[in-house]
Amino acid sequence: MKRVLVLIAAAITLIGTECVMAQSRTSYFMEGSIYRNDFNPALVPTRGYVTLPGFGGIGVNATSNFMSIDNFLYQKNGEIVTAFHGAVSSQELYDKLPSLGKASLDFKMPIFGAGFYTGKMFWTFGLNVDVSSDMAMSMDLFKALKTLGNGVFDLGKTAIDMSAYMDAYVGTSLRLFDFLSVGVKAKFLMGIANAEANFTKLAAHVTPDNINAMMLGTMRANGIMIDKMPLQNATALPLMDMLRYTDPMYMLSNFKNFGAAFDVGAEVRLFDDHLKVSAAVTDLGFIKWSPSGHVAGIADGHFSFDGINFATAELETSGEIKMLTTDPLRNNGYTTMLNCALNVGAEYNILDNHIAFGLMSHTKFCKTMTLSELTASVNFRPLNWISATVSHTFLSGNRPGVLGFALNIHPRVVNLYVGADYVDMRYVKGPMGLPLPRYQQSLNLYAGISFNFARPKFMREDK
Repeated sequence: MKRVLVLIAAAITLIGTECVMAQSRTSYFMEGSIYRNDFNPALVPTRGYVTLPGFGGIGVNATSNFMSIDNFLYQKNGEIVTAFHGAVSSQELYDKLPSLGKASLDFKMPIFGAGFYTGKMFWTFGLNVDVSSDMAMSMDLFKALKTLGNGVFDLGKTAIDMSAYMDAYVGTSLRLFDFLSVGVKAKFLMGIANAEANFTKLAAHVTPDNINAMMLGTMRANGIMIDKMPLQNATALPLMDMLRYTDPMYMLSNFKNFGAAFDVGAEVRLFDDHLKVSAAVTDLGFIKWSPSGHVAGIADGHFSFDGINFATAELETSGEIKMLTTDPLRNNGYTTMLNCALNVGAEYNILDNHIAFGLMSHTKFCKTMTLSELTASVNFRPLNWISATVSHTFLSGNRPGVLGFALNIHPRVVNLYVGADYVDMRYVKGPMGLPLPRYQQSLNLYAGISFNFARPKFMREDK
């Protein structure tokens, strides 16, 4: 019998790439890390540094509150079955899913950067490429699929947003007093691409043998690779027919999307620096998108899910998405806000700062939702040029046992950082015997190499 073994989440979350600034929460209390400055411009590394193209590292953060193996694969009677198998009750599935599904993807790639001290002031500047996307969707789809009954299920509204841009930044941090540091970072933004879609219809036609899903909504897009000229002779065109991403000269000449953003933060040190409290607002800004690259129209798509072959681990699907652009004369410019974030941290250190306990709150304000996380960490600093951290992030559906790890080695010459916020320590046997993380719903990985300068004089004197 052909059973609809839909790990449908995977198909639906062709949406499911997520937002979060590709930053590692685990690095927040690592004193040598240059990446903590992305969370709070008042938090600075212990040495000056320079990052070069190809060495600056890369950061990817994919987050969701429902996409875990434990939600969709079950072990029943010695077999691995999907949540849609008859051996799994409807209530078992419903109890595990949130009412609103959230997912987002962030990607950050440093092109170059540098930081240096002048007295007790720290300066930084550089250039990054950033991609941020977020999506909200109804979880009623999975509930409808669980019934495996005939009919069409209307799943309400779904919203998707994505932006890609370059940011050139300059920032400074100043010790106003021995107990207080403040920091600010200004960013000049250059928009590369923006896409938004709001679905007025998202439905599934379910039969015992297959599932057909359909969507219909509105969309708008803007970017340096969009050429609107083909629309002059047509009433509607697929968006892909208007892209000139293989023409670098055209894209350079079409850089007309600009904006600005700011990071502002502070750190207070109390009780002889044993207790440190910090707070910051980051990416508070906007991008104004030019009319020359703006197109709008309809998003129309359909998918067919016939099942999953556990022998080959292949998902049997078909379908297409049409992004048709219309009305070129009505497509004016517009302004979008960045996904800004509020970061608050508290740290208490013992044993002459060799061990520290930290608690960090991260709240990100996306266009389709708000994401909140709370990360607790234990930080080890055996030497002044090496630190390691173990953390756990609460909220957003993360369960105990999904830990974060980071290592930062920063002697005089080189600064090496590698870290991940979500590493599931519990695995289950999946298709073909492959080990799969059971509770992990998100993915974060950040790694990079920079080259160090000497420690500033006031830090050497403090030690």
